[in-house]
Amino acid sequence: MSRLPLRYSRYRLHIASLGFALRELRKPDIGVWAMFATLVFAITVLILTVSLTHSVRDAMRQSAQQTIGGDISLRLFHRAPSSDEITFLKTLGTLSLSAEQRVMVRHDNDKPPVLSELKAIDRTYPLYGAISLSSDIPITDALSTQNGIAGAVVGPEFVDETGLSIGDMIRLGRQNFQIRGIIASEPERKFRLFSLGPRVLVSLEAYRNSNLLAPGKQIYWYARLKIPGSSPTQNRNAIAQIEDRFPDSGWRIVNATDGIPGIERIGDFASAFVSLIGIAVFAIAMTAIHNALHVDLLSRQKRFALMRSTGVRPRELGAAIIWHITLITVASIAVSALITTLINQLLLPVMSTQFGFDLTQSYQDGHLILGFIIGFVALVAINPIRSACQTTPARLFRHQSARQVTSSSLPANRIRSLLSPHRLLSYGLGIFLFALACQLIDLGWFSAVLISILILCLVVFVGFGGLMRWGAGKLASQKIALPSVRLALRNIARPNAPTVTMAASFGLAITCLFAVILFGALAGHHLKSVLPAQTPDLVFFDLPTDQAAAFRAQASAIPAVKSVTQMPFLHGRVTHINGQPIKLADVPRRYHWFVRGDRGISWADVPNADMQNNPVVAGQWWQENSLNAQLASLDTDVAKALGVGINDQLTVNIRGEGYNVKIANLRKIDWTRLGLDFPLVFSPMAPAFDHGVIITLSLLDQNRNSLAAVASTLQAAFPDIPSIRIPDAVATLTDLFNAALRGLVGLTVLATVGAIFVILSGLIALRQSQANDLAMLRALGIRPNQIVKTGALETGMILGASGIVGLCTGSAIAIVAGQAVGAITFAQIIEVIGPIAVITMIGIGAIGFGGGWILQASALRSQPGWRG
Repeated sequence: MSRLPLRYSRYRLHIASLGFALRELRKPDIGVWAMFATLVFAITVLILTVSLTHSVRDAMRQSAQQTIGGDISLRLFHRAPSSDEITFLKTLGTLSLSAEQRVMVRHDNDKPPVLSELKAIDRTYPLYGAISLSSDIPITDALSTQNGIAGAVVGPEFVDETGLSIGDMIRLGRQNFQIRGIIASEPERKFRLFSLGPRVLVSLEAYRNSNLLAPGKQIYWYARLKIPGSSPTQNRNAIAQIEDRFPDSGWRIVNATDGIPGIERIGDFASAFVSLIGIAVFAIAMTAIHNALHVDLLSRQKRFALMRSTGVRPRELGAAIIWHITLITVASIAVSALITTLINQLLLPVMSTQFGFDLTQSYQDGHLILGFIIGFVALVAINPIRSACQTTPARLFRHQSARQVTSSSLPANRIRSLLSPHRLLSYGLGIFLFALACQLIDLGWFSAVLISILILCLVVFVGFGGLMRWGAGKLASQKIALPSVRLALRNIARPNAPTVTMAASFGLAITCLFAVILFGALAGHHLKSVLPAQTPDLVFFDLPTDQAAAFRAQASAIPAVKSVTQMPFLHGRVTHINGQPIKLADVPRRYHWFVRGDRGISWADVPNADMQNNPVVAGQWWQENSLNAQLASLDTDVAKALGVGINDQLTVNIRGEGYNVKIANLRKIDWTRLGLDFPLVFSPMAPAFDHGVIITLSLLDQNRNSLAAVASTLQAAFPDIPSIRIPDAVATLTDLFNAALRGLVGLTVLATVGAIFVILSGLIALRQSQANDLAMLRALGIRPNQIVKTGALETGMILGASGIVGLCTGSAIAIVAGQAVGAITFAQIIEVIGPIAVITMIGIGAIGFGGGWILQASALRSQPGWRG
């Protein structure tokens, strides 16, 4: 019988605690509102950054079949699949063959020929998705041969560049084609980040009848398979059968279930970076929530003391406070979910149109986000709740300032304090949150690295905040002429001052913002100012070997041409190291590009001018006239990734044949220069494989405006040779970089503005709690302007000092990241950093001193009789 009342007494405890929390929320003070607003912002940013980026990434994976053109894509360079290979592939599923080549498209008007990306397709293309044309005509009819003339469809950018329209004639090689449609959408172009020309589609049959299939031409042949009842297991089995049947074919095989090569990696890192920003904003916001909660509980100390004097136990008081925090958190989650849903309703249709695939709001990470929110709020609330539960009835008879330092803040036994139950609970929650954060980023072990860096930055700024508080205490004891400065320093050094939390929040926010902005400025400076001076002006490729000498002679005779560099060029795939097949799993993911597919290779007797800028760091260059010595020069970073060195042997599959070479030297190649160099260069061979020749031209500085004239002169003499104007390509690359940078800067600015908002909301609550004390200073004769000046100095010094450290930390991160884009000199760093740092410091000063002045004035203004 005694158990029944005990059971019901527990229910009554929770009901009473809930009732107390509801009564407290009927008239919430500014601390409650600050906590609620901060939670809503932090949760909204976290849900948007995590769920939205994961939705994009999942949609990319689901659309991989359309993007690669099938369940399995097999690519060959230079040669088409043999009849035996085609016959075997057809036994595995539906086969589609296509060829892609960069060609010069000519037309009858006065405009010069256009570099275009030609694609020849068969009747089964596409296996997934559909090609839509602006005119209501099937793709097979548009490409068919009518009246002896084959059809072609072109991209809208081709029409814009040439001024041609449907019905006009174009010439590819020595064959005429008639434009019969404008491409509205093409499945495989959704994730093409960079292209050198507009798309032109023709039929594979008409393409085979042209002269574009000359030996040595740079042609990509694609064999795409649609597997019946496709599944990851079936795809892997089919790939294993292909590799067993044709081990030396040289296929570059892509499995749709593994995602889109290159794009998958970009999507993973973009998603991880955006999710990390969301987590960082949440961590920043939690410091403001701690401030708001601390002030809220501090303002209700008298009520807690009164409850304790009437017999309420600490456990019962803690239950009431937990219900209070729970209600605020639940309300914040509900409001954030509503805001997120509304934002997604607006954003997802726009993003679906932009990316070319359907996006839906994803809730698959909802449980992780909810657990992260609850765990973080619990971690932040442990110490404030514990302090509030230790309130005694004696507090009713003490002044508020006497409660600022308690015995709990000065433990006699440090070790016992570190191992106390609430400390152990905090450690457990920290580990739990670390694991959840890694799951939210979802990038394997690299997630732990990113979270560790974030934690390290927080620890650095927390330590800096503690150092600042200690230094302020030391300075406050010195003889300082201005009383307001001395009082501000004493306020900064107070044990319960928000110095540490403000320094951590603001310093981390400025670090993120300045790192992104400065990296963008450094990379943009390299793309716009440094790179053009280090790259050639014109590149001609796919030049037949019998025309190379004539082309070089004519190019060298042009007065505007400064230098001509020429090298043989073909593609091959590294398949074996010292006779052992290369396993993709044994190569770091960032170097999969080298072994996953065919790579550009060349051979040379002596290094050219561009290669001489990439010095040999191990071994020696081979002797002149080392014909058929089968030696190789390899990039040192690639060698490190493959685990090879001098005298190791590589087997390279070229046109279906294995070619063995021994590594003679390693070179440190600077890929940011875009010069004529290759990661793998052979010693001269004879007879050589069928190949083309690539030629780069650099113009005299004073004649750079004659780029179009030089290109037109050579194009008229060699009309079928594709060419690239490097300044145009760099401009396109710069536009892509600027677009990505704008997105990152916008997100980081939003996060920083939010961080400032939550910091200020915490400061408002703190200023309100200190208003009575400051009003008493007014009663002692201190003028209102001195009180307001003190608050401005206090906030300004904290934010100014943490902002300077944030600038330095962000600069270091940006400079390290910028070195990956290109070599950056000290003068260039100063040139870029100077204006940005000055503007940032002005903004920090305005936020710190101006915001502190406004908050302090508003806090005093809310007190009756503050003007005396």
